[in-house]
Amino acid sequence: MNIKTERVKKNWGLLVQGDQQGLYACFDIFYDDLYRFGVCMYKNPELVKESINNLFIELWRIQEKLSTVQNVQQYVLTIYKRILYKTYKQYSRDTFTSTLEEADIESAIAEQPYENILIASQQDEITKKRLQKALNQLTPRQIEIVQLRYFDQVSFCEISERTGLTERTIYNTLHNAIKVLREVFLLGIIAKLFN
Repeated sequence: MNIKTERVKKNWGLLVQGDQQGLYACFDIFYDDLYRFGVCMYKNPELVKESINNLFIELWRIQEKLSTVQNVQQYVLTIYKRILYKTYKQYSRDTFTSTLEEADIESAIAEQPYENILIASQQDEITKKRLQKALNQLTPRQIEIVQLRYFDQVSFCEISERTGLTERTIYNTLHNAIKVLREVFLLGIIAKLFN
């Protein structure tokens, strides 16, 4: 039994007994994995945070029923998926947007083992590190233009007005930045293959 599993078992037992410290400890243990999973499903951190809070409120509410749970991680994830989807449905028309269509969300939420979610979140972390390494290779001007064009979705004309550069210069700078990003990403993938 690994350290995390032991911590889960111990603090889950405290939660079942009505100990608030057990609830807080379970919150700390599960939060990062639940957050990553939620953000993968929905691109809205506020929706995800609210869903995690709702999950732990629900666990506290039904604590007497939790003593029979055999696989704690899977149980928590199953309830969380339902609460996440319910919270999304409740607010989607007014506030939140989703990265997937509702049918896709329902099928993705259906049954995905906890271990798969952990692996996916670790792969996300590796991708983020590669992206950060690639971005560090860019000049400040390239970063500014990539940010404006792809993250802020500003047109070439507007970027020209904001920066004082010609559209041709912006296009060339963006082209060179993308070339650097591709090369760094490819080198990272090649290095991983040979390690």
